[in-house]
Amino acid sequence: MKKFLTITLALVMCLPLMAMPAFAADEDVNLYVTVRDFRADKILFESDVPYEKITGMVKDTLGDDKKPVYNFDVWKNKYGDEVTQAMLDGLFNDVPGYNMTTQKTLTMNATGSGYWELRSSSMFPIDDELFGNEGNSHNYHFSIEIHTRFKYVSGAVLEFSGDDDVWVFMNNKLVIDLGGVSYTTSATVNLDEIADDLGIKVGDIVDFDMFYMERHLTGSNMNIRTNFDFLNLNASEWATEELQKADALGLIPDSLKGQDLTKPITRAEFAAVSVKTYEALANGAAIPAVNNPFTDTNDIEVLKAYNVGITTGVSATTFEPDALLNREQAATMLTRVFKKVSLAGWSIDKDADFPLPYTRQAPFADDNDISEWARDSVYFMASHGIIAGTGGNMFSPKAVTPEQQAQGYAQATREQALVIAVRMVENLE
Repeated sequence: MKKFLTITLALVMCLPLMAMPAFAADEDVNLYVTVRDFRADKILFESDVPYEKITGMVKDTLGDDKKPVYNFDVWKNKYGDEVTQAMLDGLFNDVPGYNMTTQKTLTMNATGSGYWELRSSSMFPIDDELFGNEGNSHNYHFSIEIHTRFKYVSGAVLEFSGDDDVWVFMNNKLVIDLGGVSYTTSATVNLDEIADDLGIKVGDIVDFDMFYMERHLTGSNMNIRTNFDFLNLNASEWATEELQKADALGLIPDSLKGQDLTKPITRAEFAAVSVKTYEALANGAAIPAVNNPFTDTNDIEVLKAYNVGITTGVSATTFEPDALLNREQAATMLTRVFKKVSLAGWSIDKDADFPLPYTRQAPFADDNDISEWARDSVYFMASHGIIAGTGGNMFSPKAVTPEQQAQGYAQATREQALVIAVRMVENLE
């Protein structure tokens, strides 16, 4: 069946005393989504029941787990006694055997006029993947789950047109209710008209949660159009609030914008984060080294970090920009940022002449695994609550066994690095 989607979104949690930056009008926005594949079970997927747009298939308030809560009787009346609660719960949750899951990116293209659009006349994100096409020309049986946040601005509008099921929640409240397998249907949301009902005001950062399903042959068109200021972060839920702060403080370097922040961070990427942290604390721009000592990189952020004294590389001539960073390296580089900003006359070659002002806590249980050159930095960061231990009185400074190396033990992720940078700016500023 033909599908055409157009959407207008907006909302999230407020961050008091902190303005969120808008995306430039010519900057594309990536929506990081979870796609789940299903088989044609002839019950919920590829059912023979007549096409019909149905409201009331989900409750008006999002569940505590940020998933839809289903009105089971509505589904049973439409699809028969074979429908089970477990089937419904699996539509947007991972259930081995019932569905398969992958992560995808949907790109909203900037129009240059303050709007972003996603337009596709062939929205089939998992063709020949997961359960496969089941003998069809496309994979027609999937759900898409989107969780993001953006800033509510006056005049914000969401337009949607398409099929099959689409449920959109803002501030955990249902604002688009287009359930069922059907031909093209549409909805428009004007936030100014419903702001009071949602409990939001202009300038608020609001949760946006969208749930979409393709459940029947033969077409799939999706168009999303909005003028919302998206917070374009692909990150774990636990880190989102701190990452909003990182964005507002200007701590996210260009190299990490739009990237998967759950992935391990490289030495070059962390050098860029460290430079941003230095610039925030020093209220000034870092200058790159004129003469590049490294033969394996010409990254401008690495050269800034080298010139400031944040890093010396792994040797006199190599930096290993793509090597993954561990926790003791992160502590050391950020401690150097603090010293450069706070201790007049400090330089990396005079580091021993500048003791750190802190009271050292009791040793971590894995203190012997901390490199001697990193020990002071580790305990300085821990004493200020900037880099915490990992549980069981462990710090996990680095991998020390082949097994730990294989497991990626003690590697820092991009989002962890940014959260650390936020804590440093807030605690040591």
